[in-house]
Amino acid sequence: MPGRKARRKLIKKQQRKRRRQKHAKERDKLEEEAENQRLMQPEYQKWSQEQEEMQEFQRLADERERQLAEESWLRREATAQRQFQMDEAKKRQEQEEVERLQREQAKERAEREERQRKQREEETRKAAKAAAEFDAMMESMDEYLNNPRIEKPPSHLLRVMETHPEERACEFFSRTNCCRYGHACTFNHRRPMLGRILLIRHFFNHSMLQKRCTHKEYASAEEHLELTEQDLRHDYDEFFNDVVEELRKFGTIVNFRTVRNTLEHLRGHVFVEYTNERSALRAFTNLQGRYYASKRLNVEFSNLRTWRGAVCGT
Repeated sequence: MPGRKARRKLIKKQQRKRRRQKHAKERDKLEEEAENQRLMQPEYQKWSQEQEEMQEFQRLADERERQLAEESWLRREATAQRQFQMDEAKKRQEQEEVERLQREQAKERAEREERQRKQREEETRKAAKAAAEFDAMMESMDEYLNNPRIEKPPSHLLRVMETHPEERACEFFSRTNCCRYGHACTFNHRRPMLGRILLIRHFFNHSMLQKRCTHKEYASAEEHLELTEQDLRHDYDEFFNDVVEELRKFGTIVNFRTVRNTLEHLRGHVFVEYTNERSALRAFTNLQGRYYASKRLNVEFSNLRTWRGAVCGT
């Protein structure tokens, strides 16, 4: 009995399944027939065509938008590449310019160092030459000074030194052996290495030779308190007697002239003329560097042409 019930239950289940399948097939067939009828309707075909056209339009629009986006990206990429190349070219140009400047600076530095080296070598050579010439000159001067058998000074001691040989002679220096511009003068100053006349710069010093500006507070001071020409003459006579006695030790003096001039570059200069170059040289070697009235003497040889132009008393 139990087996029969189970078999009957199974048969019923299969029957229900077959009925459901049959019903489903019928339903699908009906839906298919309805769908076929719907597809055959003109309105549906028109709607379906419109939908396909809209989908194609949307596809084309999407494709166009994608192409435009891609083209825009390619343009941006190309612009970025060009900008990058321009930046790289600018960097290379700047680097090349820096390297060029560095090379030029290094070249200029090397040339400057080479010029400085050559200049030092030239200065050393000139200094050595000048020292050798000075030593030779001093030996020659010493020999001329101490050898009485040499009557005339050697010709190389009678040379004239020139500051600017290519320029014309400084007229004021030629007349006075002095120039207000000193070494800065652009004209030629000619100085003898040996001569009979000595120039002792600013040897005679006196307050009356100074340029004085009377203060208004003392403008009404009594005249007898001021220095006079008699005071100047008295002080000069004392100076003259004092120094001439010493200068005569070196030889016979022919002329002793003092510049009475208030200009700073002429004030108190003394010219001493000896009978010969040997006496002048002896005085030069003994006086150079000595002190008088707490001032160091500055002695040099002179080649004056006339006394009137040299000792003007203005």
